[in-house]
Amino acid sequence: MTDLTTSVGSVVLRAPVMTASGASGHGAELAPYGRLGDLGAVVVKSLSDGPWPGNPAPRLHPLRDAAAGMINSVGLQGPGTESWLTEDLPALIDEGADVVASIWGDTVDGYRRAADSLAEAPPQVVAVEVNVSCPNTEDGMRM
Repeated sequence: MTDLTTSVGSVVLRAPVMTASGASGHGAELAPYGRLGDLGAVVVKSLSDGPWPGNPAPRLHPLRDAAAGMINSVGLQGPGTESWLTEDLPALIDEGADVVASIWGDTVDGYRRAADSLAEAPPQVVAVEVNVSCPNTEDGMRM
């Protein structure tokens, strides 16, 4: 079998393919479609330091100046890092996946708290991605 091992900085991945943050929710939703352990990593939907309700419905909006198309505005809904660690991460570990935890905050301190809460995560959390560009929040996450 061909060795697809690759490195991103000091992080060694078994393959050069990862999911996109948010595309698979908190990760295990993709398990019916393939072996998550064969991916380089599953990048989970961005997490804050606590639960966040996201934007109210409707979350799909037509593009105003286009003949067709829509945009979503979920607003970073999520369970928070502590809940994710106990409720969602175990299913990914059971699938053999390495995980990149994506975090966000509405202040610099919010980012710090989210990162701190992952400091003791299991070794299957191989990296932390910092989401500083989500347009689905008021002012596009400007601080």
